[in-house]
Amino acid sequence: MNKKAIIKEYALKHRYFSLSQIVRDLKLKRKTAIDYLFQLKNEETIFDAGYGFYSSISKRFILPTISREQDIAQFLKREFPALTDFVVWDTKSLQSFYHHTQTHHITFVEVDKEAILSVYESLYVKFRNVLKESHSKVFYKSFDVRLDPVVVRNLVSRSPISGHIPALEKILIDMFMDLDKYAYISKFDYREIWRNLLKDYRMDIRIIKSYSKRRKCSEALFSQLIDIMGTYDVDFCQLLRDGGKNL
Repeated sequence: MNKKAIIKEYALKHRYFSLSQIVRDLKLKRKTAIDYLFQLKNEETIFDAGYGFYSSISKRFILPTISREQDIAQFLKREFPALTDFVVWDTKSLQSFYHHTQTHHITFVEVDKEAILSVYESLYVKFRNVLKESHSKVFYKSFDVRLDPVVVRNLVSRSPISGHIPALEKILIDMFMDLDKYAYISKFDYREIWRNLLKDYRMDIRIIKSYSKRRKCSEALFSQLIDIMGTYDVDFCQLLRDGGKNL
């Protein structure tokens, strides 16, 4: 069996793996592994899971279109043409993966810190139930998800986004940070979202690692994910256990 066939066989036995793993496990030169992995990617035998990470899972989850998201994004483009860094996402995006039906939802509008006030004031006039996020206990205590609010808040620097759409992994990590703040999802439902997504869809390991570190929640998040997927997806969990390697 030639080296390409050996790498292919290895790849198809793993849901996720890293370049470092395949070099170590198959005792290959790094350049040799990179060359053959590139060929296998072009043949769509394996797929990208973030720079230095690969997967045998072909499907990526595409976020559904939410009308209020689109309306707000178009409004901001029109009213703030110089505002290039912003994202809009709605908690309804992952509703199909919830165990319980989500009755109410939040649309998050994330912008640079300097633009929060002006964006909030403009949205407040145009849309209903617009709030500016505050880190005070009073804000979260009085927050009412039943109003289906729009929440304007800070966009974390170097967030993984495409245009004005956040990466799925960013949403999942932001939801993790919201668990003890907003009442739009239970911890049980949050775990169900990860479990259901990981069964059928490919995740970007690099984004999960790097963005969770930026949000200073990687240790707590990885612990939960390993607990959720420990026996089902050992490859995914192993990459999380490897910590910051390949970043």
